[in-house]
Amino acid sequence: MEVLRSATSADIELTYQIKKLSIKPYVEKVWGWNEEVQYNFHLKEFNPGEIRIITGKNGEEIGLLCVVEDENCLYIKSILIVSNAQGRGTGTEILTKLIEQAKLTSRRIELQVLKVNIRAKRLYEVLGFGVITQTELHYQMAITHL
Repeated sequence: MEVLRSATSADIELTYQIKKLSIKPYVEKVWGWNEEVQYNFHLKEFNPGEIRIITGKNGEEIGLLCVVEDENCLYIKSILIVSNAQGRGTGTEILTKLIEQAKLTSRRIELQVLKVNIRAKRLYEVLGFGVITQTELHYQMAITHL
């Protein structure tokens, strides 16, 4: 079982590396990867109060989770697992717990995924998410009937 810990301001570099090691190939396909632009965007958007670090079975830091909640919705802003730790059930385990949390509190659960990230979209669909709308680049997905 993976462990989640709250991020701190000291995790700014770690979270940037997790982003690079998880979503860089998809960002490259859509916008291209400019290291300076991506790093500056990360600095601007970094909010350690919203982020939890995912620690794997061997104690290594393998991902991050960012969830924003209100009384009606649990919104998964980011769930990122570094590429060499993907496919081991970590994302499924975390998402299953979040879905259960949403059910227990009678809230919708939503997320968005880049259209080019077909693997993630498939996982979300297996877990019960459906596309509710889309933009040119993203699918907005939700489980609305919990």
